[in-house]
Amino acid sequence: MKEIFIYAALISVTLISSLAAERPNVLLILVDDLKPAMRCYGDNAAKTPNMDALASRGIRFDLAYCNQAVCAPSRFTLMLGSHSTSTGLYGLGSHLRKAYPGAVTMPQHFAKHGYRTES
Repeated sequence: MKEIFIYAALISVTLISSLAAERPNVLLILVDDLKPAMRCYGDNAAKTPNMDALASRGIRFDLAYCNQAVCAPSRFTLMLGSHSTSTGLYGLGSHLRKAYPGAVTMPQHFAKHGYRTES
């Protein structure tokens, strides 16, 4: 019986370790007014070898749309996972923390789950 418990414990530790190792790497790059003027989108005017390499190994969006006409509310919707019609944050002068002081943003969620976040 003791041996079964030891084997079960070892298997559990191994499974937990392998699950932790399978956590995906996430790199989210936000750039204001970025047009698809990069080689990975077929435009050869600019030399963008690092972005091209990232695009070839990751996910490149061909039809990504902004859900707000201005940058701040658009970022809020991405960071909160909520549309601006739900948050009421529409303008450049919008203040996320005034409107939602306890809101958990995507970077906070990632940090809570062991990811390193930078801005």
